[in-house]
Amino acid sequence: MSRNYRLNITLTALLFLLCSCSYTPNITQISEEDLADYNPKHFQYARSYEDKIENEDSMIMKAIFYEQQGEFDKSNKYYNELYDLTQNEEYMFREIRTALYIGKKSKNMDSLEKWTKSNPDSIKAKRILISFYLSEKKYDRAKALANELLSESSSPIDYELAANPYILTGEYVKAVEFLTKAYDKTYNAEVLIKISTLYANYIGDIDSAISRLEQHRQSYECDERICHQLLEIYTKQEKIEPLLDVYEELYSSTRNEQYAIKVVEGYMYKQEVDRAIEFLETDYPNDELLYELYLSKKDYEKAQKIAETIYSKSHDAKWLAESAMALYEKSADKNDKAMLDIVVQKFEKALNEGAKESVYLNYYGYTLIDKDIDVEKGVEIIKEALSNDPDNSYYLDSLAWGYYKLGHCKEAYVEMKKVVDTEGLNEEEIIEHWAKINECNQKK
Repeated sequence: MSRNYRLNITLTALLFLLCSCSYTPNITQISEEDLADYNPKHFQYARSYEDKIENEDSMIMKAIFYEQQGEFDKSNKYYNELYDLTQNEEYMFREIRTALYIGKKSKNMDSLEKWTKSNPDSIKAKRILISFYLSEKKYDRAKALANELLSESSSPIDYELAANPYILTGEYVKAVEFLTKAYDKTYNAEVLIKISTLYANYIGDIDSAISRLEQHRQSYECDERICHQLLEIYTKQEKIEPLLDVYEELYSSTRNEQYAIKVVEGYMYKQEVDRAIEFLETDYPNDELLYELYLSKKDYEKAQKIAETIYSKSHDAKWLAESAMALYEKSADKNDKAMLDIVVQKFEKALNEGAKESVYLNYYGYTLIDKDIDVEKGVEIIKEALSNDPDNSYYLDSLAWGYYKLGHCKEAYVEMKKVVDTEGLNEEEIIEHWAKINECNQKK
């Protein structure tokens, strides 16, 4: 094809125009004195239908885009322009709906009211108009239109919408009546939460709130929103057993450990350690929590086994120290040399691997002192514990006891007096240490 093809076509068209006898150009004449006032806009062609459609399509795309992005103020602007441009009622509905989202008063409210009157079968228009009456606090109009709507529609959405003006005017029983009809059609959790909230907080009928929520829970799975509502009520009423029941079901359905921990906390609050242990052994495997519960029961045998299991899995030195403490505590004979040798070995390894927490330093140091294994080393370890927590009465007691064992009675007395001044003479061990240290100091 010739590269001059387009040029040839253009020339042919031009020749046709020049040679046509019927062609009479319509040229706008501008007088010489008006040339200075020339404005190109005077000569613009009127926008064609095609231009209008193209502009409409562009605005639709922008309006929908901003609506999907949640930028309702921008979307509202375009829907407004679209309605002005086309008078298409769909744009009116969308403009008013986006205006509702941003709490803006729509200039098309009068148009909507007129359109609704001339189209009495439009349920969509009535829904939007009711919503706007609510935002404008025109509750009587909203109620009247809602009752009209319900005469035409039995949709649960419409029952829920009809409840709103009654909620806002404090007619809670009537609101519950409408919401119940919506719930009975859908068993929707959000609707039930509204019902139970009205019963519990506004009508003052807690039992009905609980009954409705529990009925839903028994009939369907424990929806978290429903169960959280029950938890809030049971917590305020301090009803621990049903509270635990809900937490257990929540954990069973979600496997969320925060619910399991609440179950354990509830059992501990009720001082039912065995039930807490059973829950941890059968439903919620948590070795660290189980270890603490065995310690609370002074079941050091099981506690030590768990500590060793955790250490073998995690190689966390603190669990080796915990194992050493549990081993010592479970022993019937606290002076058994073989047992003490193992305790020392465990602590030495734990300290070498980084278990430097003060509680472990104090426990190990005091054991070295009290069992005359290595008193001087024990005192140094206790001093390290005190460097982290210098006012701890237990650590000061251990240090005083170490000084006493070394025959440093004056130093022992100074440290032990700090303990007595703080804690008093209420513990058997403090009484024993104070008596011996005081006697030692007086002799010196």
